[in-house]
Amino acid sequence: MVSPSRMLLVVMSVWVQHSTSQYLPGTLLMSHAGPGRDTVPFIAQYLVHSYLEGCGLTLLYDERDNSKDAEEILRQVDQPMTVFALEDSPDGGLELANRTEIPLFNTCSAYIILSQDPAGLGSLVRSEGFQTLLDYLGRFIFVTGSLARSPEIILDNEIMAWRPHALVVRKVIKTGEAGGDYEVWSHHMFREEDEETVYLAGRWRRGHMQPPTQLFPDKLDNFHGGELRAVTFEHAPSIVEVPGGSQGHHYDGIDIRLLYILSEALNFKLKIVNPSDGGKWGSPMVNGSWSGLTGDLTQRHAHMGVANLFIHIHYLEVVDMTVSYDMEFGCFITPLPEQLPQWMALVYPFSSQVWWLALVFLVVGTPLLYLTSRLTQYVLHDETPWATTLDHNLFYGTGIFFGVGMPQVPQSDVTRSYFIMWVWYGLLITVVYRSSLTAFLTIPLSQDPINTLQQLVGSSLPAWGATGLTFKKMLEENPDPMVQQLALRYQPVSGAEEGILLTAQRKYAMMENRQFLEYMIATNYTNKYGEETLHVMRECFLPFRIGMAMPKKAPYKPNFDKIVTRVVEAGLVRKWFSDILFMSRKRGSGEAQESRSDALTIDNLQGAWLLLGLGWVVSLVMFVLEVVLGPDRRG
Repeated sequence: MVSPSRMLLVVMSVWVQHSTSQYLPGTLLMSHAGPGRDTVPFIAQYLVHSYLEGCGLTLLYDERDNSKDAEEILRQVDQPMTVFALEDSPDGGLELANRTEIPLFNTCSAYIILSQDPAGLGSLVRSEGFQTLLDYLGRFIFVTGSLARSPEIILDNEIMAWRPHALVVRKVIKTGEAGGDYEVWSHHMFREEDEETVYLAGRWRRGHMQPPTQLFPDKLDNFHGGELRAVTFEHAPSIVEVPGGSQGHHYDGIDIRLLYILSEALNFKLKIVNPSDGGKWGSPMVNGSWSGLTGDLTQRHAHMGVANLFIHIHYLEVVDMTVSYDMEFGCFITPLPEQLPQWMALVYPFSSQVWWLALVFLVVGTPLLYLTSRLTQYVLHDETPWATTLDHNLFYGTGIFFGVGMPQVPQSDVTRSYFIMWVWYGLLITVVYRSSLTAFLTIPLSQDPINTLQQLVGSSLPAWGATGLTFKKMLEENPDPMVQQLALRYQPVSGAEEGILLTAQRKYAMMENRQFLEYMIATNYTNKYGEETLHVMRECFLPFRIGMAMPKKAPYKPNFDKIVTRVVEAGLVRKWFSDILFMSRKRGSGEAQESRSDALTIDNLQGAWLLLGLGWVVSLVMFVLEVVLGPDRRG
């Protein structure tokens, strides 16, 4: 025959599972006429009031027990809670009933689990329902019988090893005493293998916890020197293999420096390993598992993974990731335009607007000088006939810009005042031009590189693309018509190195993340003068957030997120990237950057030779005209 109290709990459990509310009726308040202070209900009341205020409470009880602890806890604890009965599992242990829907709470979730059978509780924590329905960061309170090995049976396993907040309340039977004390046990996490996993956290005696202690400390703000494994592989500049170290090389890079910051802040020993199958990021396989770095994390062969990982739904389905510590964009690297012939240095000191304005002033100013001199002679009669001829005025007006001295000067004050301002104008123009021309004669003349997607589409490059066809699909699905046009000439390459090599040969434009492209240019495509031979377009697209991956339900994720956020706020990620670029340039060039100090070459003076040749041609033409027409038949 079922007792009334057992029937009450069953009715409560059924009502909670089928009710739209997450809680039992609010009439379940603490009873001041309840049981003694050395009983499980009073211990539960103490734990709830001390550590679980504001948490959503769930009570799980073993139907096989004859104890009334579950009913008394409902009466003693003055917070609402949901109630579920545990069922027998096929292996003789305990499990949650089918179709059980345990609510998850935004603040925190707490579970009080009652069973006199520690082996049944050990079976429960290994069950699928326990791992999927209960919050892995929730607070677990297991109340069990007096078996001495109860804490080890419940807590010392691979499931509870990834759940940081757990207590086992075990009754201690004393000979000759009707009541008894209770021991409260907890467990260490990620410690050395030779250390005991469980430890005695406190004793409940005479209605008090002795000694008073924090039963739910943050166990993962200090790993106490435990070893954590990080899986990665070389992918510059996030992961850079550099010579040195005990094995002849070691890793450096943005992600590696972040790992060492975490190891120092959280006090764990860092062990860096490569993917166990020799792969890289990994991909899903036919059997549902993953290869590469992602596969090692899903199988918990490593505690974290870094390799410029995108925070994308593709990965979040199988692993967890920290908050973002960097933002990257998909960019194209393009060949620099071929250098212009050096004779064009003659026109480079001035922009096209200045050249056109100077030409207008010359065309307008010289006739004005002629009109001024003619008007002065006609009105004032104080100008020489030599200064009033058109050819002499043309010689005056243009000679100023070439530093040619005048054989005669105007005599009229009116003409002189105009002429002085014209000389000042010509002097400023020529001085500025000569000083700028010296600089342009000594440096190569480059054209503007490709900086926009529109310029890329209109360029003569035969193709562009990236590794594989993933990016092509992104281009085709992009709502921007200009981005969609990029998919028309998309051709995949086998690797980033092949794509960049084709780009250097002016046959391709490689798409990758900006940091990787900038690193490759600094390492392999920058000469000793600091001049780059490839160019990263300014207009980028396809933004991606970068994070650190870890196995699903990793309990240390909140602690990692705190440190990563502080690193980002301190600006260390940008600083690390600048440092790595600087060191890569030194390794790439093999020497410090230096400035050019070469003497001018024939190529630098192409413009001078061109003007000399042009002068010869003009002189020859004039000589021929003199011979053919004769000096008395000119004009």
